[in-house]
Amino acid sequence: MRSLFRLKDGDVFGRDAVSQGLETLRFAYLQLGHINFTSIPAAQFNEDQQKVVLAIDIDEGKKFYINSVDFLGLDKRLSEDLLKDIQLTPGKVYDQRLVDLFLEKIIPSGPSDASRKSRVHQQLDERAGTVAITFDFRPCPVE
Repeated sequence: MRSLFRLKDGDVFGRDAVSQGLETLRFAYLQLGHINFTSIPAAQFNEDQQKVVLAIDIDEGKKFYINSVDFLGLDKRLSEDLLKDIQLTPGKVYDQRLVDLFLEKIIPSGPSDASRKSRVHQQLDERAGTVAITFDFRPCPVE
């Protein structure tokens, strides 16, 4: 996990680098099905040695598996074709990277990522450890 942070021993401590490392760590866990992953950094400063020790408390949470994948705003045939092409299939471990790759393929890049993210809705079943994924391709997706 240490390799996910670009900060190395002896580097100047920087908030942006820590933030980026935490985001990279979160994404790594999202690829392994840990949708509810959280991390809490705690910096311990040693003024005399001018060093900072960064400890990160991690709660990976439960691993989630895909329960279903649905599409809104597409005809039945196109939905069926997409389901054949998509690598997100019921029973598999949830992988955020696959969701992102699918959206990049379907929705051309724009000025921001927000339009893609608004097209995906997830309904978690905490007890069962499953997630139902809905892709909303209606002209005006519902938030």
